[in-house]
Amino acid sequence: MWNVTAFICILIGASIPVGLLDASLATGLVGAAAALGLLASLITIRPGELGFLKTVAGPAVATALVPTLWIVLQMLPLPSLAHPVWKFAGETLGAPLSGSITIDTGASLGALLLWLTLLSVMIGAAAVAIDRKRADMVARTIAATALAAALILLLSSDPLKAWLGAAAPGAKADGFLVIVLAGIPLALARALYGGERADGGSSTRLRWLLAASTAVCIASACWYGHRGAAIAVAAGIALVLMTFAARRLHLHRWSSAGAAAAIALIALATAVANRHADVALAVAFADAPADVVQSSHNLLADLPALGSGAGTTATLASTYMDWQGPTARPVVATSAAASIAQFGPAMFWTGLVVTIAGIAAFTAGARNRGRDWSYAAAAAAALLTLLLAAFTLPELPALPGVIVLGAVIGTGLAQRISRSRLQAG
Repeated sequence: MWNVTAFICILIGASIPVGLLDASLATGLVGAAAALGLLASLITIRPGELGFLKTVAGPAVATALVPTLWIVLQMLPLPSLAHPVWKFAGETLGAPLSGSITIDTGASLGALLLWLTLLSVMIGAAAVAIDRKRADMVARTIAATALAAALILLLSSDPLKAWLGAAAPGAKADGFLVIVLAGIPLALARALYGGERADGGSSTRLRWLLAASTAVCIASACWYGHRGAAIAVAAGIALVLMTFAARRLHLHRWSSAGAAAAIALIALATAVANRHADVALAVAFADAPADVVQSSHNLLADLPALGSGAGTTATLASTYMDWQGPTARPVVATSAAASIAQFGPAMFWTGLVVTIAGIAAFTAGARNRGRDWSYAAAAAAALLTLLLAAFTLPELPALPGVIVLGAVIGTGLAQRISRSRLQAG
């Protein structure tokens, strides 16, 4: 199983060069690699670990299959549910077209591959992270990858970009922000955990390295992502610190719930104070120019109830927004607005509720866990960070963030419940 662990770690580290490749090529390569990692992990896993994996990851996988089925449904030829654009196209061509919910089947197929890649990495990481030594190896790889992504973001920030000129990574660096946002909670949680080695000995050096990496990642995310990223990062950090304090001080669960409610109220008050008036909730808290917010609001207002298909944001945005340059990428004000445009309001808000339930489950697991609480706490904080970022930041490239996010969630699933406790119960 250590060979599979090494493969998963290499895949996580490869998210950095993958983010610099052409998106269509990178999606295929990452999807194939993730599928191989999943297959290898399921072949080499021991029977006892396989049973435990089914218990801890089964409900999450079953839930994650719902968006998969929805994307497939969007690509099927369903004239009665088809997007209105297909009717207009048929009238223009003078021939009836058997349309679908999605306006771009190829883009939706790419989005489906990305989602399956996320699931494959999540299950593969969960399989190898059942053992705490292997989980520690995966966590260190994630922290190192997040640090590398943070350095790329710093090189891509406006002041340094102006100084470096053509040497700066450029617009492709946007995708690395997701890596940093997902990696910050894990690096912080492992630093608070004490940097213990796999053999149980304390490592002060590792603890300080993780703390320094966390500081660099926080500074990079806030500098590159500005206020939108800072709010999301602060919430994730607060959740990790709250979990750590609750365990250290042996606080009652109601005390922890009260602290979480206080954090939520502070975040809500901050968001309300900075919201855009008279626009849809999905774009009300965007850290974006007013014209982009209004264009995104208009896009959502004209949206069919079933959405316009996964992966079709760029096509939709180009018809609503003024964007310049032959290689410029049209941007929707927030990731939340982009998701609603693709999947429809009902699917998005349902997914939001499920994500909140996942955050609560991971937080409870970290609160009740023994020495390996940091993985579940990191998964909860990463989900919270990205959830808030979806309402404040524009849609970011899915690659290379899906690899790191899948690994963070996978390790959290594997370590949310103790094997000995599960067997005893």
